[in-house]
Amino acid sequence: MTFIEGDDYHPKENVEKMHRGEPLTDEDRWGWLDALRDEALKELDRDLQGVIVTCSALKRAYRDVLRGASHPEKDIFVNFITLHASEEVLFDRVKNRHGHFAGANLVHSQFQSLDPPQDDEPDVVGVDVEPPVEEVKKDALRKLKELISR
Repeated sequence: MTFIEGDDYHPKENVEKMHRGEPLTDEDRWGWLDALRDEALKELDRDLQGVIVTCSALKRAYRDVLRGASHPEKDIFVNFITLHASEEVLFDRVKNRHGHFAGANLVHSQFQSLDPPQDDEPDVVGVDVEPPVEEVKKDALRKLKELISR
């Protein structure tokens, strides 16, 4: 299975903006999301097992861009795992993350931008990421398996 880290696909302008502590706008994100979707499709041509993309698909419109990779006739489906934690927990984790261009000061703006998944988004499951990481992994895998088997 192929793994794509969404942060690796941000254009230089986005990285510089986040490095300065400026939140990205919708306009900043569209090209990035298109690139992630296109790269996932390219990887699926090489690895039919699947592709995992990590990114902050904070809004339904962002998730809709990524959903554009779905092709049920080719047995290609897009599913999302949303990570749930308090703003304080995420702030502390990002603050303690070293060597990343986005600082903890951007956590609040992401919470402000967040458009939580709705009931009519059946391709999304949520996972509480405050427990120990092994519990989180097991819960995420279990929920993803349930989602895929629907």
